[in-house]
Amino acid sequence: MQAIERKPRTREQTRMGIVHTAKDIARREGWQAVSIRKIADAIDYSAPIVYEYFDSKDVLLDEIRTEGFRYLRQEYERIMKLFRDPEKRLFEISLIQWDFAMKQPEMYQVMYNLNGAFCTLPVHQSQEMQAVSSIVCDIIFSFIPKSKESIQKLYFEWWSLSHGMIVLATMLKDQQPIDKSEQVYRESMRRFVRSLR
Repeated sequence: MQAIERKPRTREQTRMGIVHTAKDIARREGWQAVSIRKIADAIDYSAPIVYEYFDSKDVLLDEIRTEGFRYLRQEYERIMKLFRDPEKRLFEISLIQWDFAMKQPEMYQVMYNLNGAFCTLPVHQSQEMQAVSSIVCDIIFSFIPKSKESIQKLYFEWWSLSHGMIVLATMLKDQQPIDKSEQVYRESMRRFVRSLR
């Protein structure tokens, strides 16, 4: 009985090891350098073994994207339980977005098809991305109950501001320290949130 229970756990550990190795290669060399063969070499497996877990690099990237959005959704839901004030909720969610992008840049790149990470499934079709978007839209609606079109417009503004500043901060980190960019990000998100009153 123990051997039967051990096998699924080992498979899951191997799967997680493949994902971790892909992120590690991307951290050192960029997503363009990540391949199934390179992952197999790094973990001392044959490529066919890795293909048993992920049919292609695209399937692997989709798994990483889903993991990233699932993490954000869980964090956003935690914020929803922690705070009642919509202004506080939206600001805290914005900070989670920033922290996640800075601490998990390889995953963030996959989520938004950045720096050579390319998922064939468009980001807006990801179910986890849609769940994350719904939480933010619900918060915006709680500020000002408006039409669906108006809420979508405000969500687009929030996402453009947050995502755009994150991407610029990472691109320009040699010209402007990340802590300076974070300060500008916080101030900008606070202004945006207050504008919704």
